[in-house]
Amino acid sequence: MSETNVLLVGVGGQGILTTSAILARSALKAGVNVVTAETHGMAQRGGSVEVHVRFGDVDSPLIPFGGADIAASLEPVEILRYTQYLNDGTKVILNTRSIIPPTVSSGIARYPEIDRVVEALEKITDDVSVVNASDIAEKYAGTAQATNVVVLGMLAKKIDLPFDLGVIQETIKEFFPEKLVEPNLKALKAGYEYWD
Repeated sequence: MSETNVLLVGVGGQGILTTSAILARSALKAGVNVVTAETHGMAQRGGSVEVHVRFGDVDSPLIPFGGADIAASLEPVEILRYTQYLNDGTKVILNTRSIIPPTVSSGIARYPEIDRVVEALEKITDDVSVVNASDIAEKYAGTAQATNVVVLGMLAKKIDLPFDLGVIQETIKEFFPEKLVEPNLKALKAGYEYWD
């Protein structure tokens, strides 16, 4: 099989590492080669987090510049740090719920309007989906903490992963404690069916 390159970005505490772990475990369950690389910001919560998940005929864990098939950003401005991985065919999922950094809340810096972020992305690719995955998570899973799993469902719908949704559902059942399985399955389904 060829390769599929998934870039996940956001800030600490948004579940980026959980999302990549579910993707990687799903690949292993389906017998698909997978390699991942993660970078954490200085702060555990609030610092920038970037994870590369690569499936198929790949050896290096890092996506080459311009090599992302899809990029999902759980925090809208974070994607701007990683535009070097995008190309004119990259599909982008942009969650609209912002997490205001201390530099902005203290008045040192300004937080850009979402339209400016989208404008910058559309100079690279036409396929930018602006979604409020956090609202969807609250509605269907009862908590914004499931935003990452909503985005995972959207991602699974947007590109051809080398395994189907059923494998991800099985992984979620094994991955989460029992009381969190049902809300996360609902979040995954809501994300997957978002464009139906």
